[in-house]
Amino acid sequence: MLAVVGFHEGVSELSGGFLGVDVFFVLSGFLITDLLLTQYDRLGRLDLRDFWSRRARRLFPALALMLIVVTAAATVIEPGQDGSLRLALLAAVTYTSNWYQILHHVSYFAAIGLFKAPPPLDHLWSLAIEEQFYLIWPVILWLLIIRLNGQRARVTATLILAALSALAMALQYSPADPSLVYYGTDTHASALLIGAALALALPLATVASLPAAQVRRLDAAGVVGLVLLAWAAGHFSGTDRAVYPGGLIMAAVGAAGLVAAAASTGVIAAMTSLPPLRWVGIRSYGIYLWHWPVIALAGAITGPGPTSAWLWLIEAGVTIALACGSWRFVEAPILRDGFLATCGRWRLLIDEGLRPVGARRRVVPMVVAAAALIAATVAGYGVARPPGPPTASGLLRQVAEGQRISAASQASAQATTTISPPASSPAASVRPPASLRPPASLRPSAAGPSASPGAKLPPPASACQAATARLPKVSGRQVTAIGDSVMVASAAALNSTLPGIYINAEVGRAMVNGLAVIQSLAARHELRRYVVVGLGTNGPVSAAQIRQLRRLIGPNRDLVLINTFGPMPWESSVNTVLDAAARHMAHVSLADWHAAIAGRTSLLWPDRIHPQPAGAKVYAQIVLAAIAVQLPHVATPSCGQQVSGPR
Repeated sequence: MLAVVGFHEGVSELSGGFLGVDVFFVLSGFLITDLLLTQYDRLGRLDLRDFWSRRARRLFPALALMLIVVTAAATVIEPGQDGSLRLALLAAVTYTSNWYQILHHVSYFAAIGLFKAPPPLDHLWSLAIEEQFYLIWPVILWLLIIRLNGQRARVTATLILAALSALAMALQYSPADPSLVYYGTDTHASALLIGAALALALPLATVASLPAAQVRRLDAAGVVGLVLLAWAAGHFSGTDRAVYPGGLIMAAVGAAGLVAAAASTGVIAAMTSLPPLRWVGIRSYGIYLWHWPVIALAGAITGPGPTSAWLWLIEAGVTIALACGSWRFVEAPILRDGFLATCGRWRLLIDEGLRPVGARRRVVPMVVAAAALIAATVAGYGVARPPGPPTASGLLRQVAEGQRISAASQASAQATTTISPPASSPAASVRPPASLRPPASLRPSAAGPSASPGAKLPPPASACQAATARLPKVSGRQVTAIGDSVMVASAAALNSTLPGIYINAEVGRAMVNGLAVIQSLAARHELRRYVVVGLGTNGPVSAAQIRQLRRLIGPNRDLVLINTFGPMPWESSVNTVLDAAARHMAHVSLADWHAAIAGRTSLLWPDRIHPQPAGAKVYAQIVLAAIAVQLPHVATPSCGQQVSGPR
């Protein structure tokens, strides 16, 4: 649970925290299969109606409460999401969120760690997979029981199904966006089926009565599984090719060892039975339901910006308070007394306006604590979280004098800039989206680019212009540029510096999305001689992605990588990866935007990421210089930065 929450919070040390979902899948597959086997042994059949009604009673009330509260809160906090929220809500109540996100091309990994509030119901894809498993697996298990004799045959058949699911993931995997196979019930069922196979091989009743020697072996398997999971959580990332399906299978096998040890009577079982862990385990479903909406809505309240440890603590406190309230007043009463009896009690309490004194004494402190945490979230985030980068939901939510960007400006943040001027007008001017141009109160005066009267700035790009003026001419018709919002803001300057350049840039684009664009252009033979890639603002970049990028563009093209500048937690790691690629890979050069702009941040808009027009000229000049490095017999220019060429 902690790994999943940390991953969703964007903790860089938990880049593989998404594998925690597979631990839950293994545990669910194990417990559900054991429950069904116990029922079959007792009744001689599977009572599917009773099973499904119990699952609904356990899962749906807490989900319904969360959906009601989150929908109401999102309607007030983010009214612009009404259309998409309605569809996501319909998918949530029908347990089809994973297929909804596949059909709408919702990228799971591109959304993590960005400085923008994610949709508040996107985490329900995993719950949808589990519920679909609960519907289908009892029927398959019944067929296995009646068709196959013996435990070994049933375990083997279940493992074959898990292998087929993993094979489907491997065959359908796309490096452009692995979310499609990650969301699929058919491609991501292997962990659930491994848990089911474990229950068929070692039912709870059997594990609880094993001799001491076998318990020690299970403890050893549990330790190995725990080490594997800890290593994977710190080393894998969602864009690693090795994860699909190898990393997921490794995590599922490690989780199976841990679950088997926890179900026995050894040391790991004693550790997992400690009161604090049991307390969290009982409320883990509620914690999972609430943590993502809390993160999403808190991000919408506070606006874009990097997170901090204090913010994580506040979000964790609000999440735990909501999960405790859900367990105390909704989940536990319904599990104990049934849905109708609990609803009848609620109605009586509302009608009479009464509540037992003892209960009131326990409830009031909890309500006060939850209210205090929520108030701290609303009031304190704006102070604790520094101004951050623009997002597709709106750049600079609040500007000087508390003004808000107009709805038209926010809508334009979704725009994609694509420039490929016709031969008759190679120098066509392109303005970046309105969301990248702050309101008039923040725009520079005619006297200069500074927002502050009388401010003195270094001459914009003069040194770079002088250096690049001596370089051989490069035709923009030889250049394809793929980028994010920084390139969108620099599009006009790029087109002026390299007339005829093809630019495909989009606000909010991460490397994983850019790879899909490049793959599409390569498949259509539309990539030009020089490929310029500026993708690092919206998420980490891995060395594996750069290698994939190099393969996609082919051996006969040169690659220019533009590094990044801004208050993003991954800025340093992205720049290190890009610098290493330029130093060690052939036909790869680095356009060092970070070095070029670090000493002249007054050429950036107040978000400290996107260039003003004068800064855009610097951006265009360092791109031109990096392309020129690929030309034969050209000395490295001096533009206030180092331009690394092929080694």
